[in-house]
Order: sequence, then C-alpha cells, then structure tokens
Amino acid sequence: MKRQLTRQKIARYRSFIRRRNALRAILHRGLFHIKSFDQLFVIVIAIIIGMAAGFISGGFRTLILGFQQGLWGQGTLLDVVQSSPLYMKILVPVGGMMIVAWFVQRFAPEAKGHGVPEVMDAVARKNGLIRARVVLIKALASAFSIASGAAVGREGPIVQIGSAFGSMMGQFFKVSRRRMRTFVGCGAAAGISATFNAPIAGAIFACEILLGDFSAASIGPVIIASVFGTVISRWMYGDFPAFIPPEYQLVSGFEIIFYIILGVVIGVAGWLFVRTLYGMEDLADRLKTPVVVKAACGGLLIALFAIFLPQVLGVGYETMDQVLAGQLTLGVAAGLLLAKILATSISLSAGASGGVFAPSLFMGSMLGGTVGILLNSWFPTLTAPSGAYALVAMAAMVSATTHAPITAILIIFELTGEYTVILPLMISSIIAMVVSSRFLDGNIYTMKLKRRGIDLSGGRDMNILNKLNVCDLKVQTVSVVSEKMSFLELLDLMGQSRENSFYVCNDDGMVVGIVTHGMVRRFINHLEELSADALVSDFYNPHFQKITEHSPIPEVLQHMLDDDLLALPILDDTGAISGQILRRDILRGYQEMMIQMQSATHLASGMKYVHQMHSERIEVIPGYLIARIQTPSNFVNMDLKSIQRRRQGKVDILLIENPDKPERSHLKPSPDTRFQDGDELLIFGSKADVDSWCNRQ
Repeated sequence: MKRQLTRQKIARYRSFIRRRNALRAILHRGLFHIKSFDQLFVIVIAIIIGMAAGFISGGFRTLILGFQQGLWGQGTLLDVVQSSPLYMKILVPVGGMMIVAWFVQRFAPEAKGHGVPEVMDAVARKNGLIRARVVLIKALASAFSIASGAAVGREGPIVQIGSAFGSMMGQFFKVSRRRMRTFVGCGAAAGISATFNAPIAGAIFACEILLGDFSAASIGPVIIASVFGTVISRWMYGDFPAFIPPEYQLVSGFEIIFYIILGVVIGVAGWLFVRTLYGMEDLADRLKTPVVVKAACGGLLIALFAIFLPQVLGVGYETMDQVLAGQLTLGVAAGLLLAKILATSISLSAGASGGVFAPSLFMGSMLGGTVGILLNSWFPTLTAPSGAYALVAMAAMVSATTHAPITAILIIFELTGEYTVILPLMISSIIAMVVSSRFLDGNIYTMKLKRRGIDLSGGRDMNILNKLNVCDLKVQTVSVVSEKMSFLELLDLMGQSRENSFYVCNDDGMVVGIVTHGMVRRFINHLEELSADALVSDFYNPHFQKITEHSPIPEVLQHMLDDDLLALPILDDTGAISGQILRRDILRGYQEMMIQMQSATHLASGMKYVHQMHSERIEVIPGYLIARIQTPSNFVNMDLKSIQRRRQGKVDILLIENPDKPERSHLKPSPDTRFQDGDELLIFGSKADVDSWCNRQ
C-alpha cells in the first residue's frame, strides 16, 4: 500500500512537470524574439515583476484588513483594540501568535521573522533562489500577525514576497545568476515602492541593502520595476503621502547643533533596539519548549500591551501621525518608545512574522517627539515644532538600524513630500548611522545572518574560510633556529632543508622572529658587507602575528598577506611553538571545501525527491551508496569530530538539512558542527557502512 501511494506521488509529480514544461514552452515561444534581445527581455520581465508586486502589495494590505476585521471588527486597529472587551485583548494576541508560529514552522520556516535577511542570504549565497511557497506563506503569516496585534511592520514581508516572485520569474525562464539577482531586486524594490508610494526609495533600498550594486545593468531594471509597482499602487489607493508632516523651516543655523545631538541620541537608541531584539531571541532560543508554547507566552505579553498601551500594536501609523502633529505629551511619547522596543522584540522572538522597518519609524518618531518637546521648552525661539524633530528622527532611526542612510533619507522625503526638511534629515541620519555602527557589528539584517554563521561582508569566500580551523591544518614539523646562530650556519641549514620559513627562538625557547628564503636572499650577494661573526639576531624579522590553535582562519590568512609570509608559527598556552600553518595548506583547504560545497549542493538537488522513491538509498557507483537518514539518537548534541572518532565504518556526511530550522538548510558540516534533533543527513559510503549507519536510526 505504501509503495502504491509513493508511485502515485511520483506520477502526480511527473504530470506536474509535464504541464509546467508545456506552459513554459508556450511562453518561451511567445517571448522568443524578445528574449533574443537581452536588454528588452529584462525590461519586459521587470515591468511584469513591478506590476505583479504592486498587485501583491495591494492584496497584502487587503488581507491584513480582512484578518483584522475578522478578529477585532470594523475600524482602525488602535480604535478596535481600545474598544474591545478584556477577554478579546488577551485571546486574540495569544491565539494569533500560536497559529502563526505553528503555521510557519509547518510550511515555510524561512517565513519567520522580518524577511529581509533571508532575501539577502538568497542573493548572496543561493544565486537568488527563493522557494515559491514563500509568497503565500509569508503573506498569510505576516498579515495574521499584524492583524492579531503583533508589533511588526508590513514592509519586510512585502520585500520577501516581492523578491520571491522575482525569483520565481527568474527560475521559470532559467536566467543567469546575475539576472536572477536583478529580478529579486526588482521584486523587492516594487514591493517597497508600492507599500510606501516611494519609487525612488524603493529602488535605492533594493540596490543599497539587498544587491549592494549600483551598476547600470542592475539599477535600470530595478527602477523600472519600482515605477510600475508605484503606478499600480497609486491606481489602487490614490497618490498621496503616507504621513502629513508639520510645516517646517530651519529656524536658525544654530538649530543644526540640535539635529546633530538628535542623531547621537537616535544612534544609541538604534543600538538599544537591535540589542534588545536579539537578546529576546537568544532568550527564546534557550527555552527548550515547543514553538507554540513560546508563542503563547509571547502572546500573553503582547496582550498586556493591548490592555495598557494599544498604540504599540501593529504598524502604528495613526500614533505616528499624532506625534508628527505634536499631539502627544512628553511622558506618552517616551513611554511608547520603550514599549515599542519591547513589544517588537517580544513579537519577533515569539514567532511572529513581520518587518522591523515600520517599528523603526515608530520608535524614531517617538524619540524625536520626546527630544523636540524638551528642546521647545528649553529653547522656544530657536527650535522648530516637536513634530519636525519626530519627522527627522524617523529617518535617523531607520539609518541607525539598517545602516542605509540614503534609503532612510529618500524614503522620509517621499513619504512626506517635504523638501525643506532635507538638511536635518541628512545630518541626523549620517550621525545616527555612525554612532550605531560604532557599537553594532553590522546592521539589523546582517547581524541576524552573522548569528547563523553567515558573513555577507566577507562574501562567500569568508564563509568558506570560517569552516576551516587551525588544528586541522597544523603542520607539526617546524624548523627552529637560535638567535645566536651565525649567518653562515643558517645558509648551510637552508641549503639542506626544504622549509621556506625558519622560526628564531631565544634562550627560553620563545619565538622572537621569522627568517625566510626571501629575506636571506637579499644578503647573499653582499656577504662581503657582513661581519664574520654576523648572527641571525642581526637581520631576522621580529614583526609577525602570534596565533594559536583557536585563531580564526580568515584572520590568519590576512596576517600572512599583510606581512607577506608563507607560514606562521602556532603557539601553545605557554608561548612555545607547537607547529606551523602554511598559506598553501589554507588555499588547498579552501579549494577542497569549495569542491565539497558545490558537490553537496548538486547532490542535494538530486536528492530532493529521494524520500518519494522506493528506497532512501541510491547506488551511485557499484558498491557505494548515497542515503538520506535521520540523525541517530546517540549522535544528537555531538560534534562531527567526536562522531568521526567513534564511528567504525568510513561514511562521509555531505550535507545536513533540518526542515524546521532554515539556518540548517543545506548546511555543510565542519568538524565543530553539532548535530541536533530533527536533522536529516546526506551520507556517502560503501554499502556495508551505509547500511550500518541506517540501522542505527
């Protein structure tokens, strides 16, 4: 019976593939002549993506409104929450968080959180490939999160949804990696543009944050998609700014000093928000309870905000309009700032799906309003209304969290249509970014990826180097010479040795310098200039970086390049030399890791439907199998090094996948990788060894 069902699944899948290929063939015939003109093809697809993202954005907003009316009733979220009975203020946030957490974990774990880091990861490491189901899952999860009261925004989800649609178009037409990245950027730009009615900011956001590319080949299609996304949005909702700003003018040149101070304060607040957010996530990760239980706890905390401070729930545009109009008191604005930081951090750490862009705008407006009220009371003749400071602080807070000041400045300019505020916007945004970057190791998006071990600043190469370690590359044999050795004795030793680097030690056995063939070569033609009693201590290089077995490989390689060295000594805890690491071994390890990663990726794509076949083991060459197995229970919480020491059969673990944890999707194991419950392993080995591992499950 089970085999019959499996065959039916395979038959349905093959039928789906045939229908998809037929549709693709029809579209390819229709676009054949267009596709032969590369630029024209890209422009046409950018228009399609832009229009689709515009409709998707409108549908997403409608979906939020529909869920909100179904949960709370007619009216704005703030009004309906305030007028709802107590039991509704508790049941809706708790139930909403639980449903979203279960739904995301079950169908698309990458839809959890604010979405933009997942798009950045897809662009940087996965050639722009995003699963098609993300469009639907992210839309439903984020809309329900916002409607039920989670303190998140709708901009991050629409970026991920638009990017996923752009990736779908690229996959459908089988475009190159570069074009795929461009189409992903088109979807993100159109989504932001349609959401904010801000075509310039949408295009800059995609190029500055997601793609990191302002070349004409990339920014041209992105701008086109952004324009068409905005056109569709204006057709659906009209052409008007998202916020009505106060009338603004720079009262005096002296006021610029206040905006510099505002930038510093916002920079510190941005650091506080990011640290609080990821501190909450760490706390939630340490709780060894089901995700639904965590979501229920988070929902209870959100319910407290619904009871006492409902202004922080959802997107919060109504409250931002109030602070821009100067209608909030000092205590209320300051209280809402702290409450929003906590509410957003709790929502995302508990499993809600939503963005951090709108919360950043909310926090910035509240902090700016607070500072503006204080400055108005202290310097009434020198300062603009408090709403002006709230407006500037919105851009500054976005700049402090995203480290994208151009996007922040342009998006506030387009949201308000107010040009006279551009000078304070520029100075405060730059100052806020500088201050926050001084304390944060990356922006709010890249920090999430770094916590997973993904460093986009170093690119793919840095992520590969981080998988290597000094212990595995250490060479035990080293050539050590005394600093009192004569130059002629050193020449004789070098002539007999194959080593390039010789480490100079003092009487205590401590390494004090390095001598290489290149250094000695400079003296060979000038022996007559050296005294007869010249010693090694007269010319060795004392400037080198001391490394240990725990030093990161990227840093070790950078030290070698900076000092033009082919090797470095490895020191133990006492400072004595315990071995050396060679530059050629690092490069060889890098090449092997590259081959392994590429091979594992291809194998993973080939193994995608193994579980649908008659057997979970495939014989790739006579006597050798590839298999997908669940992690044996006795290996859970062990690292690969320990498993390799314990195992009897020689089996290579090629890949780790965990459907419940997106950070462990297509994970290439390193010696320190720890196996977790729920991991699936892709293994390769002889038939007997693979069978032995499969029997351990």
